[in-house]
Formats: sequence, structure tokens, C-alpha cells
Amino acid sequence: MKKYILCLALIGGVLSSCSDFLTEEPPLSQSNELTLSTFEGLNSAAAGMYSPLQSENWYGAEMSLAPDLRGGIAKRATNQSYDTGRMITSYQWQYSEDNASPLWNYAYFVISQANNVLNNLEGKESSEVSAIDINNLKAECLFVRALSYFDLVRVYAQPYTYAPASLGVPVVLETKISSPKRDNVETVYNQIVTDLTDAESLMSEDYQRSGISDPTGAASKAAIQALLARAYLYMGNYQKAAESATKVINNKNYSLYTADNYKSQWTKQTAEKGGEVIFQVNGSMKNGYYPAFEGVTYLTSSKGYGDVIASADLLDLYEDGDVRAKIFVSTDDAPDHFWTLKYAGYDGTTAHLENNIVVLRLSEMYLIRSEAILNGANVSGVTAADDLNMITSHRGASYVSPSMTSILIERRKELAFEGHASFDYARTKTSLIRTDYNGVSTNKDISFPSYKWALPIPKREMQANPNMEQNEGYKK
Repeated sequence: MKKYILCLALIGGVLSSCSDFLTEEPPLSQSNELTLSTFEGLNSAAAGMYSPLQSENWYGAEMSLAPDLRGGIAKRATNQSYDTGRMITSYQWQYSEDNASPLWNYAYFVISQANNVLNNLEGKESSEVSAIDINNLKAECLFVRALSYFDLVRVYAQPYTYAPASLGVPVVLETKISSPKRDNVETVYNQIVTDLTDAESLMSEDYQRSGISDPTGAASKAAIQALLARAYLYMGNYQKAAESATKVINNKNYSLYTADNYKSQWTKQTAEKGGEVIFQVNGSMKNGYYPAFEGVTYLTSSKGYGDVIASADLLDLYEDGDVRAKIFVSTDDAPDHFWTLKYAGYDGTTAHLENNIVVLRLSEMYLIRSEAILNGANVSGVTAADDLNMITSHRGASYVSPSMTSILIERRKELAFEGHASFDYARTKTSLIRTDYNGVSTNKDISFPSYKWALPIPKREMQANPNMEQNEGYKK
């Protein structure tokens, strides 16, 4: 396990671009040393961790859309009025060192921020700062670091369930200039679990970051448990996945959307209290990292470009009466194109080009637990069918008998355009077969196993770090 990273990230650079996240915090105009010397400075630095998540290189597009483009439930628009060609690499799996996923630099930048706070919390307790305050801040940083590593290892490595000893990503626990080698996939996942279990034990049940309008935009105890459930699922540790998911399901602060209110939830500027959202990236045009996210997922000149639309592979899964089918819309000039309304801007108005990007929500917890029980997990009084049909019954869909096939189909219907599809294929070691596809024929279907399930390390990192090893299939 390595403790260093090649590039030393400066916290101040992020804090200056997250003014909308903080409550009227003054711009940072002091050294890192001074910022990290007080609890107030560390708290402000931690707030800055969330800002890069909004980038189009992370949840602003790359982690929300690219996995579904690769996974067959989304496709590029063919109408010239909407297709700008920005998502062609993801859709056609045409990755190389030169056009690798840009997540690498952003995620390690955030990891360095989290490390800087974590490694400077000692001795910050005072008459104004309690041990509980310290623990909550530490838990936040551990959650964000775990999320960063989870996304990195999903993108740049083969799935844990297939090759845990294969190359993962460097595990960095201290920010110093160095040239780290890649740790294996198992080591990365073990660090993710360690960070999340530590965070769960440290964070208060009722902790909410102060100074933000929507508490779902920052770490919480439930968010930690939800991400832990997802991580365990990706590891094939079904009992642990079910146990973590159950903690969230039993949390009275969350409930499933009904068929009547499902459609309206996606355009709320603040997540509805008592609803499904556990953790989301709150979008704001005031944030320097925030992109025109809707530019690739929505339509019309006043709303965006509309590069990404639903495939028939997805739309054909919905039955009549399923409310989830009603959040796809077309236009008169492109009646065969269907855009999702999950990113239609706040309140669905053309005046607002901002979206909140859901990362963790309650419905996924039911789907995780259903899959876990099907694979041998035991939860008293609950069956795989109970959890699977808790989703269908709230969406106006028919009863479904649980199987791996039916659960994965339900995940595609429920979590469409939230960045899960290709990762579900990878972790279940399933070959991808796309029917509604308009890209290069050689990359229409992707078999499993294949080197393609691990994307290439970016060229910049390969050139800068002599100890970095490229993934199979992309070596020059």
C-alpha cells in the first residue's frame, strides 16, 4: 500500500470555486499550512472536497452517462440538431491513453484534499471544538475518499468479482510528491471498506454539514451505509451488502417515491425531506466546476444539446403503466429520440440550467438487498421477492419473480441514466449485447472477460509516473 501521490493538490484552488456550497465563506487567500492549522480551516477545506464532484469529468457527465452509454441503455443522438459528438468515445468503447476517462486527476485531487484534512485533525479539539466535531469531520473525509477510490477502481480496473489480484489503482493516504505503483484491486476495496466502516463508527446519527441548503449534498451516516452496501455488492460479499442496505432501509428519514410523485422528484432544487435521496451532488452554475450538464442529456437550444438519448434496449423493458417510462420525452423534429427528464433543470424551467445529480438513493438499497438475498444473504423476515417488488409496486409495474436476470433488468429500469449499467455487466461477469446501436460495428458487443472492462490509464499519468503500469490492451 502506497502513501504518496505524484501531484500535490492545493486545497485553496478548490475552495475558491465552491462559493455556492459554503455559507458566505470568504475566499481563501492564505497558505495551506495556515488553512490546515485550525479546525475552522479544516472544515472549510472539507467543504471544498465536494466541489469537483460536479465536474463534467465526474458526476457532471462521466460517471452518470458514460457507464450507461457503454452499457447499452443509452445511445448517441443521430439527429444532427442534437449530436455534437462529445460522447462518441464512451458509446463506442474507443478508449486509448490519449482519450482515457478524465476521472483520474479529479479523483486524486479530491483524495489529496481529504488526506490533508485527515492528517491534520490531531490536536484540534478545544473548548469550542468537541471530540464529536472532530469525529464527524473525519467521517466526512473518509466517506469522500472512499467514494473517490470506489469510482477509480470501477473505471480503471477489472471487477473485484473477476480478478481481485489484478492491477487496481494506487492507494494514497498522505499527500506528498512521489511516484506510486498500482495496488491490486483487493487492496483498493479493502481500503474503501476500512474508510467506510471507520466513518460509520465515527459519525453521529444526526450529523448534517452546516451551511448548505440541502443536507443530502454532503456525507451523512446513511450515505456512508449506502455506499458501503454498494461496495460490498461489488465485492460479492452479499451478507454484508444486505446488512448495510438494511440499515438504510430501516432509516425512517427515507421512503420510496410513489408512482404519483416519481416524475416530479427529479427537478427539485432541494431533495424532498423523507424521500429517496441519500446523497447527491448539488449542481450550481456559481460553482467553477459545474458544467452545462444538461447539454448532453436534454434538448432544445434553450436547454442544451441533447447528445444522449435512451436506447430501445431500455425503453422496450418498460410495460404500460410503469411511471418510469413517462420520464422520457421526444420532440417533433426527432420523434424517434427519447431524452430523460432526470436532468431537466430545477423545476423543469428553461431559466435554470442546473441539476442535482443523485448518487445514492433508497431504491438502490432494495435492489442491492434483493440481489444479496438471492445470492444467499439472510435478513430476518425479508425475501428477495419482497424487496424486488417493493420497487415495482411503487412504480406501477407488475409483480416480478426474483432471479439474477430479473433483478438486473429492474436495475436497468430503475437506475437508468444514473451510471450503473456497464458496471453491473462487469461485476456480474456478463457479456454485453446491444441491439439498438448506431456506432462502429466492431464494438457493438463486448464479451466478458475482455481487457475493455478496465479503461486505460491516462497518458499524462503514464508519462509523469515511471512506476505506473498501463492496463492490458492499451500498452504501446
